[in-house]
Amino acid sequence: MEELQEYKTPKALLVAVIGMGVLIVVGVVVLAGVLIHRMSSKPAPPNLPPVALSDAAPTASLPTAHATLPAGEQLLSVTRVRDNVLALHVTEHGQDRILLWDVPTGQLRTGLDINAAH
Repeated sequence: MEELQEYKTPKALLVAVIGMGVLIVVGVVVLAGVLIHRMSSKPAPPNLPPVALSDAAPTASLPTAHATLPAGEQLLSVTRVRDNVLALHVTEHGQDRILLWDVPTGQLRTGLDINAAH
């Protein structure tokens, strides 16, 4: 008759399986901690140095664009609306206006008059 031999798991295999199980548990805990930390903290703004507009030298690939404002108007701010279109916040004698500037064509389009409530 055949005798049944009892199979014994090698100790090295047992240690490797237990070690990998511990690593999986530790990895999941660390990953959860990192996710919770990132979701609860505010994102830091990029630390970029300020660059003046006059620092950009015109090149063949980046020509200088010119917008001529009517006499007496003063530019207060510029905001990008979409590619190649900027919104110019201008004022003339206390009357604020928003103009749309199509940069490639150089055209200023009438925008919005902002009347101050008195």
